[in-house]
Amino acid sequence: MKKNVAGILFLSLMLSQLSFGQVVKKIVVEHFTNSFCSICGSRNPGFYNNLSNNSGVLHLAVHPSAPYSSCQLYQQNSTDNDARTNYYGIYGGTPRLVINGDVISGGANYSSNSIFTPYQSLSAPASIRIVQQNFGLDSIQSTVVLKTEGAHTLGNLSLFVALAEDTVFYSGGNGETKHYDVFRKSLTSSSGMSLNLPATIGDSLVYTFTSSINSIWDESRIFTLAILQETSSKDLVQAEASKPSESINTLGVNEHSLPLEVTVFPNPTYNSLVLDIKEDGPSFIRIISFEGKVVLEEKTSDSNVFLDLSELKNAIYFLNVTNGKGSYFQKIVKL
Repeated sequence: MKKNVAGILFLSLMLSQLSFGQVVKKIVVEHFTNSFCSICGSRNPGFYNNLSNNSGVLHLAVHPSAPYSSCQLYQQNSTDNDARTNYYGIYGGTPRLVINGDVISGGANYSSNSIFTPYQSLSAPASIRIVQQNFGLDSIQSTVVLKTEGAHTLGNLSLFVALAEDTVFYSGGNGETKHYDVFRKSLTSSSGMSLNLPATIGDSLVYTFTSSINSIWDESRIFTLAILQETSSKDLVQAEASKPSESINTLGVNEHSLPLEVTVFPNPTYNSLVLDIKEDGPSFIRIISFEGKVVLEEKTSDSNVFLDLSELKNAIYFLNVTNGKGSYFQKIVKL
């Protein structure tokens, strides 16, 4: 009995060490549907009710051309919708679900919570943070930060980043009048961009994507979704989505004026930053937390600016400078 107890304690210690530094793995469901598909019209309400009962699950609705190319939501993003469908090899029929990179059987009960059960309470060695910045009605800038949270042996990974609209009001041919989390544009290729997650815990990768806003979108409903997968197996490593309500809106700046030239020193920093803004005129300066919250904000007409960061805790932040000429975005590390 003593040996068994000792073995259990040793196993518990090993498991605790393996899970140290890990974070919760999000669940993301890619939902392949079509607004002229009558089967989708009958099955989607149950699926959406199931989704609403699992509030932490991320969702992207992809509208491929098969079985009906007359679907307007397909036509508005034809290349990306079909490309993401073909990525999973499921082109030809809807509805279909892919959860955390796994293709779910078309015969599964999409209304049952059991479809999410295998993906609950899992951990991941990486986190994702997204800061979305809307420049008036012209363009969107999405900054995606991948951070290593725990030890891992992951090899080549793929990062898929997309823009989606949380609700589109449109009557197709199957009776659905509201369409949720509609895939609007891929910011990477359909299979994602190749990368390797840093081996050192605490290190991060930062990617910034800029896209014009299509006139058919409701820009107040646009959000950014990021999916990190193992390249060969398509297994999910981590996923995250921004919220339209948390987007930083910058008026008076359009896509043709980006980027703004700014020199920042020092970075990393202990208590302060010195900014040299190359363009004249009033500028808005924001320091944004890793979680996307504005923690410091000021307006200035000076080209040389001193920022006191002594009240901020040691962490990763984002510096954002905007004026009538453009915008600047930079990761800041406070030690």
